[in-house]
Amino acid sequence: MAYDKKQTESIFSDIVKQISKGKSLREVLRQPDMPSSRTFFKWLGGDDEKVKQYARGCNERSEMIFDQILTIADATEDDVIINEEGKPITNHNVIQRDRLRVDARKWALAKMNPKKYGDKQAIEMDIKEEKPFAFKIIDGRSN
Repeated sequence: MAYDKKQTESIFSDIVKQISKGKSLREVLRQPDMPSSRTFFKWLGGDDEKVKQYARGCNERSEMIFDQILTIADATEDDVIINEEGKPITNHNVIQRDRLRVDARKWALAKMNPKKYGDKQAIEMDIKEEKPFAFKIIDGRSN
């Protein structure tokens, strides 16, 4: 389907708005009356302003997911339940599910924005040898 400039701007704006509210691009583009992913990326390829808008929408989605992680981690409402005898017991199922929800979001954030949310890996080297390595070849073998 061909889109005129006004339609393109309107649809693109709607896509970015939905992404900024937490939806994935794939989820948005599956909706009726949305362009194909090929069309969407063609729009991005030809317009630096659209690239910036899309990046902003993705960044807003990341911030929202980060807030969700904190909300889930801080929630304690269903962590303890009262059994038939009236005694409080820990509800491990809820705790495990919340852990899974947090871990899934952390993983997604690390993939979406590895510089900001990915695990930092540092490589340290401490070279104390000041003499360069030397190899001597004798009879076709190295020593």
